[in-house]
Amino acid sequence: MTTTNSSAVEEKEDKLTVKMSLQHIRVAVIGNVDAGKSTLIGTLKTGRLDDGRGQSRQTIMKHNHEIETGRTSTITSHLIGYNEDGHSVGFDQNSATTSQMKSDYEIASEATQLVSLVDLAGHEKYLKSTIHGISSGMIDYALVLINANHPPNHMTCHHIGISIASGIPIIIVLTKIDNCPKHALKNTKDEIANILRCPGVQKKTFQIKQASDISLIKDKMHALTPLVSISSVSGEGLHLLHDLLNALPKRRCHQNKAGRTLEYLVEDTFNITGVGVVVSGFVNAGRSRVGDTVFVGPMSDKSFIKTRIKSIHIARTNVSSVMAGNSACLGLALSKDQRNLLRRGMVVLETPLETTQVFEAEIVIIKGSGVDGTTIKVGYETMAHILHVRQHVKIEHINVLGNEMCKSSFDEHSATIRPGHRAKVTFRFLQRPEFIRTGMKMLFRDGHIRGVGIVTKLKTIYSK
Repeated sequence: MTTTNSSAVEEKEDKLTVKMSLQHIRVAVIGNVDAGKSTLIGTLKTGRLDDGRGQSRQTIMKHNHEIETGRTSTITSHLIGYNEDGHSVGFDQNSATTSQMKSDYEIASEATQLVSLVDLAGHEKYLKSTIHGISSGMIDYALVLINANHPPNHMTCHHIGISIASGIPIIIVLTKIDNCPKHALKNTKDEIANILRCPGVQKKTFQIKQASDISLIKDKMHALTPLVSISSVSGEGLHLLHDLLNALPKRRCHQNKAGRTLEYLVEDTFNITGVGVVVSGFVNAGRSRVGDTVFVGPMSDKSFIKTRIKSIHIARTNVSSVMAGNSACLGLALSKDQRNLLRRGMVVLETPLETTQVFEAEIVIIKGSGVDGTTIKVGYETMAHILHVRQHVKIEHINVLGNEMCKSSFDEHSATIRPGHRAKVTFRFLQRPEFIRTGMKMLFRDGHIRGVGIVTKLKTIYSK
């Protein structure tokens, strides 16, 4: 009897693992500090309208200083779900109290479409956290929230640029339309259209006014950008946003990599009293179960630590396995000394693999606000983001690519590239070797983003 019950529980847990891989999309919520990002997420999560003074955002904010200032400073993820009828299953439809909010496990069990809303900071002070959240979060789509009363500012333009450079389709959400004059709304829409017509974006807006518009736009987001007008206070347009989120197709097919060896990207580490070391992150490839032997690293000396998976949590639920496409927490069996060696940016692997300190990437230098005259040359140091890896790098070699005009303006003696140039660039990690693979997207910044590209070649260092 005990064995039968244990098998039934394990089967149920495995179903949750599969569903969170196959029927789950991740949507970044970005925009300027006054756009109402956390308020919108709180309203979508709880089903309660805001009181106009930020009541909804208090249900999802993590720190006291965030509640007091109204500014998000960290990266948080909030799960919502939709059933076969397209209705949200995150709360009791007949209740108006947050006590009736359902757990992540209940949402994941009942929903046929799962959406994680990733709340990112809008203030310029926290821009590097926002960049890291977009580059490492395996984002499928981005909701760009814009206050309808004010035209987009430089931070909104920067967020749009980050999303486009990362290959993430964007959805424009105009907020606070309940108290927006018609002329201000028209000016904001015109400014948005001008931004999206710029070189490098070149898209047209498509305003969603009724549910039938969603079926027209969902498969054409490579050329068109949906625009939804909403109010978290009056509730206007929220049903259209719900319908759109429910209809969005999954872009990233990580389940196709489930047959490979385990590759788990560590995004954060915790030391929990009574539990031990817990790492949170994303399963980029492969499968694993509780009790499996794994290797975590690389350490500063390029080695990996052998350990064992003690527990696995997905959607705040204890499960027995993970597979490619899952965001999960792993409990690892490590000694006290080994705990201190863990850091963000590591990987958990089935077997130790090659690490690298030097790599080559094909990049394009982008044109950013206020930095159009930026020149990049050999010896240039910058912060590189390669999925979950974030480390300072130095340029060792530049080989310009592109048309003859770019090549003719390229000075081989000073090896300088400027906005608009494409080049193959050799980078060196300045602190320690990392585990990366060819094909991974990268971006680099020094304040603002300077360039984006793809890793094309590695100089490997074999692990110990």
